[in-house]
Amino acid sequence: MQPAGPAIDHYTTTYLMDHSEYALFPLSTVVFPGGIMPLRVFEPRYLDMVAHCMRSGTGFGICAARPAAHGRFSAPHTVGTLVEIVDFDRLDDGQLGITVEGRRRFEVGQTRQSDNGLWWGEATFLDEESDGPCPTEFAALKQIVAALIEQTGLPYEERSADYDSASWLSARLTELLPFDASTKNDLLGTNDPQERLRRIRPMVEIENAG
Repeated sequence: MQPAGPAIDHYTTTYLMDHSEYALFPLSTVVFPGGIMPLRVFEPRYLDMVAHCMRSGTGFGICAARPAAHGRFSAPHTVGTLVEIVDFDRLDDGQLGITVEGRRRFEVGQTRQSDNGLWWGEATFLDEESDGPCPTEFAALKQIVAALIEQTGLPYEERSADYDSASWLSARLTELLPFDASTKNDLLGTNDPQERLRRIRPMVEIENAG
């Protein structure tokens, strides 16, 4: 794939955040700061969004999607993450493939839709969550994340994966486990990573029991 730009630094992060509103991409999942997400882009509104981001040097927001009303586009949930396009390529089927990396979480303020259906929203950036070592009671969750990363092929092992970080571990679990969009939105909006792990563990146990 082709690199979209140099490695992120504090100046670039500040510039990405220096906008009054952002294009929003509602999905069935979420991404956290530091998270990596490949996307296949083919709808005209999202091709326009990517072109806007590349032209202006800004990012866009990924949010969990609310259920769509009949005949309407899915609306974004209440929390999102500003992402930067870090790679792009033309896929074998001719569609555009991009890879994004999460930068900052935000609360979604007032939203609007452009004529082509693309959502835009005001963003209030959230304080970076505090981190700490992952308590031993959550040790089994590390194995689940390792298996999910191997299954998806995402390059976390090449990017200083930190299984002992409660923040890193809870973020990857939220991104990669098949929770519904509303649950992922709630977990994204949870500031305490250990609380996030406490909420995830029983859901994983229920899933395994089923």
